[in-house]
Amino acid sequence: MSKKNFSQKPIAPKSGKAAGNTSIAGNKTDRYALILALVVSFLSFLPSLQNEFVNWDDDVNVLENKNIERLDASHIKAIFTDDVIGNYNPLPILTFAIEKHFVEYSPKLYHIDNLILHLLCVLFAFLFVRQLGLSSWASGLVALLFGIHPMRVESVAWITERKDVLFTVFYFWALWLYARYLKSGQSNKKLYFLIFPLFILSLLSKIQAVSLPLSMLAVDYLMKRPLKLNLILEKIPHFLLSALFGIIGIYMLGQAKSLDDVTNYSIFGRLAIGGYTFFVYVLKWIFPYKMSPLYAYPDKLSWEIYAAATPTLGLLILTWWLYKKDKREYTFAMLFFIVNVMFMLQILGAGQGFLADRFTYVPYLGLFFGTGYFYDQIRTNQKYKSMVNGFFGLYLLIFIIMTVRQTGIWKNGETLWTHVQKYETQTPLPYSNRAMYYRNNKMYDKALADFEHALKIKPQGTTYNSMGKLFFDSGDAKKALQYYDKAIEMKPEVGEFYINRGAALATIGNYQKALSDLNTGVSKEPDNLNGYLNRSLLNFTMGNYEAAIQDHNEYLKHKPDKFEMYYERGICKAALKQYESAINDFTTAINAQRRDIFFLERGKAYFMVGKRELAQQDIRTAMELGMKVPPEILQQVGIQNK
Repeated sequence: MSKKNFSQKPIAPKSGKAAGNTSIAGNKTDRYALILALVVSFLSFLPSLQNEFVNWDDDVNVLENKNIERLDASHIKAIFTDDVIGNYNPLPILTFAIEKHFVEYSPKLYHIDNLILHLLCVLFAFLFVRQLGLSSWASGLVALLFGIHPMRVESVAWITERKDVLFTVFYFWALWLYARYLKSGQSNKKLYFLIFPLFILSLLSKIQAVSLPLSMLAVDYLMKRPLKLNLILEKIPHFLLSALFGIIGIYMLGQAKSLDDVTNYSIFGRLAIGGYTFFVYVLKWIFPYKMSPLYAYPDKLSWEIYAAATPTLGLLILTWWLYKKDKREYTFAMLFFIVNVMFMLQILGAGQGFLADRFTYVPYLGLFFGTGYFYDQIRTNQKYKSMVNGFFGLYLLIFIIMTVRQTGIWKNGETLWTHVQKYETQTPLPYSNRAMYYRNNKMYDKALADFEHALKIKPQGTTYNSMGKLFFDSGDAKKALQYYDKAIEMKPEVGEFYINRGAALATIGNYQKALSDLNTGVSKEPDNLNGYLNRSLLNFTMGNYEAAIQDHNEYLKHKPDKFEMYYERGICKAALKQYESAINDFTTAINAQRRDIFFLERGKAYFMVGKRELAQQDIRTAMELGMKVPPEILQQVGIQNK
């Protein structure tokens, strides 16, 4: 009877003498192991704090994200109702909005917060596996592997991947509470109820969190809970929440056309991709080779991708064998890895690549647990203890060096895409993206060489458009028009191409054709604010002041903080003799920034409505700020020209 009662309780694996005591507050060895893992992880990623934003989704998530421009109710609502490139991850976007509120677009705070969140993940990884029964030093080894493994770099050093480190904090926190709940004999219901809000926060950070209830089942298995239907039934709320967010995520990806299969692989080919990525992730757990931000789909699948099905099948058979032999700890290690990586194998949906280092951020904890358990088992043998410690010490040192070096490739767009070009020579993306970095930094010759190389690999409308912008930015609008023409010829459905060509036509004085292009571009992409901006300038130049004001109004609906637009709208209103309304716009612009031209134009408007003293005051302020006011204006408003 006692044996039967004992088997109904959650049991942690026997992993050393200290396995029973999981209170860090009362365990000095725990504190030493955890502090070591945190300090080494921090030092390994310290260079990331010097990194910049990169032109690899940092633009759409942060730099160009209209939803983070202000931290108010309307913008926060938009954060929680909009997607970013098909991804629904409002919580990370909210953190960007908070950071932007305090430091604008200074990248250091964004990187600091990514690193802090990563260290919290290391903390909860330690607490979780310690609760599962690993010894202090084995838990420290797991936490250290999680903290410094080179495959972590993409999730930590890339600002856009805030969603990885943020969702994992809540994910590991929830699993730690669940393990504590089971260790308490399911008596502490408070722990169980706390899991649900953490799960919601994790899902709001990244859809990958849908695997949490499956991870909980893996913990059930490790804790020797009888594998019965009740284990699933008690997690029905969690499974329903996973299903809800899964549907939302698939819908938004579909709306953004992120699920479109650009590869045209057969079903068998896509399954082969899944098997290949599974096997590669296991290999990179042992030794992370060829780490690249982009693993582009090949035009044709090579024999290696199909051949990988054999070792992948072997790993699944091994997992079954471990289960049948009741090697519970190693089975759990594989199960945790499988349930967390299976949604990331790119069997469905193409995207831009079939592998991603960041996809292993959570799944690897299972394999690290297996490593920690193996360490616990072998280090008890005094004969091998020194050798094992020496091996892991050297192994970790290699990882630290690799992580520091890999962090450096995320320094900026140039270092990032130069690194990608080492591996991806037959795809235009790394060349065109590095070219855009060069163009934005006015290194036009380097940008031109990269764009030309990208076009040799594969002519694309987007690349021709980028070439046009290169020549436009460098002051050669006529040359730019040649490339905009080619871009429109290849993809006539893209409104941005017409907007850019319209701006170039306006620059050379072809106003009517420019207006036609801008009208076409805005009709095709009504959310493209550059269309309204350029058309408002053109309409003003052509004397179409009312049309210009309409464009100003549309632009300001989306970007009410663009104070220059209030000034430009005020100029148009003044031209229409709507002086009082113009004064209001000039005042709004002045409240945002005290520019001499703003004061001058408001002073002129005040004079036109008979407010001479206010006009004189504004014009004097403009002069104090450095404006050289024409003598005729000074004479008109009654200011003596000294």
